[in-house]
Parts: sequence; structure tokens; C-alpha cells
Amino acid sequence: MGRNTSKAPADCRIIGVAGTSHGVGVTHFCVMAASFLTAAAGEETAVLEWNGSGDFGRMELACTGRKREGKLFRVLETDYYKEAGAGELALCLNRYRCVLVDFGVMRDDVKDEFMRCEKRVLIGSFSEWQWKVFWEWLERGKEAERGWINAAAFGSGETRREVRKKLKIPVLEIPLSADAFTVTPDTLDFFQTFFLRR
Repeated sequence: MGRNTSKAPADCRIIGVAGTSHGVGVTHFCVMAASFLTAAAGEETAVLEWNGSGDFGRMELACTGRKREGKLFRVLETDYYKEAGAGELALCLNRYRCVLVDFGVMRDDVKDEFMRCEKRVLIGSFSEWQWKVFWEWLERGKEAERGWINAAAFGSGETRREVRKKLKIPVLEIPLSADAFTVTPDTLDFFQTFFLRR
């Protein structure tokens, strides 16, 4: 993935995560997944902020009490890279077993990188004000984006059932978790299943 790394080593898994719109829980999902991989699965894990949100800088300040000059900081044995890109990804390939890439909102300028990831997760929401955008992505994805994992944490179960019935596309239900850094029984069950999926 990226200009300098056409193929990752066989022992490094790259998981790309993007959202259909702002506020659907992409960063929260990445932190939850990383917490599972580090704490429950014992994997060396990194999370890259491949978007312009600045969320990782705020996370570093909240979790460590300071904001360093460099891009790397650590929270609970997981490494996080602020404002990352192809260079940081290339650096991570030989250091970690799992690399999660937080692409933020799906955009044309990151779609190629997203498509190079071994696992590709598109997160949307079935909340009243966001479900139409998610539905449009799912309709488009039915033909064009095979191999994506569709998931949502928020919104109507009725709309979720309608998607499954009309579009014949499964949408994983991400368990609600107040603290993304804590592995709960629900998140443990979810990610054990999630990481077995091809």
C-alpha cells in the first residue's frame, strides 16, 4: 500500500476503516479494534490517522496529558500515529502484526489506498439524519465494492433489516462501547468474529 510499499509482508495485516459521513464512529471503531488486538489477542498493533481531523492529537493530550512534536504516541500498549500517510505505513509494515488505518470520511483521494488494505470496513449510520448517505453507499457498493465489510453502530434496527432485505447486503452491528479503550464482553465477542472474517 502506498507509493513505496506495493505489498505488505505476509505477517502484517492492514485494516482500512472509512466512514460514509462525519460522526459515524470510524475513530472509535479503530480504537476499539486496536484495544482488542493488543489486550485480548496480544498483537503488536498500530493505528494511523490518515485524515485531517486532528483527533489523534486531541487523543494524545487527553490520554497522556501532553502533546509531543513527533507523530507517534502510545496508549495502553497500542501505538498511534498522528497525521500519518504512506511514509508512516511503510515504517509500520515490519514493526507490527496489525495496522489499522483511520481514513475518516471516504473521499476520492484515499479510495485507492483504502482498496489496497487487506480488510476494508465502511462504517455508516442508520440514524435518521445519516442513513440515506449510508444507503447510497451500500447501493453503489453492491456492484462496485465487493469485499468491503459494511458496519454501523447507530440507528434504527428496522432500517438495518430493510437494507438486508432489499439490498441483500449484510451490515455488521458494532456493539456500543462508552470507552473505546476497554474490551468488554460484547466487544470481545464482536472482534473475535470480525477478525475471523475473510
